[in-house]
Amino acid sequence: MDQNTLGTMYAEVESEFRRTAYPEHFPALPDLAAARYFDPEFYRLEMEHVFRKSWLCVGHTSQLPQSGSYRLFEQFDQSIILSRGSDDRIRAFKNTCRHRGAALVTQPEGVAKRFICPYHAWGYSSQGDLQSVPEAHNFACLNKADKALHQVRCDTWRGFIFINLDENAGPLADFLKPLNAEIADFPIDDMVVKAVLDVEIDCNWKTAFDNFLEIYHVNTVHAKTLSPYLESKSFTVSLFEGGHARFVTRKRGGQSFFSAGHDDAAPDDFTTRFKDHVFALPCFPNSFTALDPVGFNWQTFWPKGPDKMVMSNMFIGWKRDDEDDAKFWEGMLQNQQTVLAEDIGLFPTIQRSYQQGDITQVVLSFQEQFIQWYNEEIDRRIGPDNIPHPLRVTPVLAPHVKR
Repeated sequence: MDQNTLGTMYAEVESEFRRTAYPEHFPALPDLAAARYFDPEFYRLEMEHVFRKSWLCVGHTSQLPQSGSYRLFEQFDQSIILSRGSDDRIRAFKNTCRHRGAALVTQPEGVAKRFICPYHAWGYSSQGDLQSVPEAHNFACLNKADKALHQVRCDTWRGFIFINLDENAGPLADFLKPLNAEIADFPIDDMVVKAVLDVEIDCNWKTAFDNFLEIYHVNTVHAKTLSPYLESKSFTVSLFEGGHARFVTRKRGGQSFFSAGHDDAAPDDFTTRFKDHVFALPCFPNSFTALDPVGFNWQTFWPKGPDKMVMSNMFIGWKRDDEDDAKFWEGMLQNQQTVLAEDIGLFPTIQRSYQQGDITQVVLSFQEQFIQWYNEEIDRRIGPDNIPHPLRVTPVLAPHVKR
């Protein structure tokens, strides 16, 4: 981030901290229809136009450390193999044998030179090529080259693995371009996955996602955990094209609750702005992370139905494997889970209020503007004419996007 941009950002944070009235030139945010959080038809539209046509973060390259490493990704009715081939390239394949459709992989992760179908033993390389077929002479016109595993578009960004089920989607680099400058000086490439925690919750994926897109709740829900470490009034939102954003919040004393008192876990030469502020990046459609020099949680919110979801937490830290690092992450994970538990208990109650009609409209404050923004992007992806009129979002934020 260049000095001019940094100076502007600091000025915006200070202005936000001192603000005592609704911003004069910012639009009043329209209410959102609560039915967007449970309506079966709207959920179907989200699956078809958003999740099946967007770049989705499904893992990290450190989870596939060697040739032949694989992981099974199973979310929103998809079963996809992530595989590091003998050429060191990471690919994604449908977990489906090209013979009769049986699943090739049933274990969540492992190392294998080949994938062998448990049904008729067709064998595929880690790069997806069909290599062996028992009793191949019994097939009249079998061409192995035509029966490679179905490949899913796959690419990486700063160590994170993304897939896209849409063969016609634009490049990942273009999709994430608005976020590049935000973390250009954060050495994410030197980090690895320390732990993964998946939590199934009885709520719509957006009910949970919304919680992490504002800081309004921190002083109440996290009064004894996060709140003492954050100047919540300084929370500043920058909206980006494509449904992305940047959040900046000033730390109190430059410390992090999650570090468990070990803020020296970050490299000594780390950029000052990341030590003094929390930089959070929502990545459309369903990822969020709050960067911290000591380590952070990359979250993804996966739909399992109109009123069920899985929150996947991928904890990212430095490439260390010693006693001090193990002790640090023991405390780090305990603190992360404490904060998550404070949030998660609320989500089913919110979902119930939506579905019972106790809440028919979701009211948004200025600090909750990104909830409006990503919902506007959802409607753009679906196409407003495809959405029942009562469920549409009124678009108001495009003039306030940073370009």
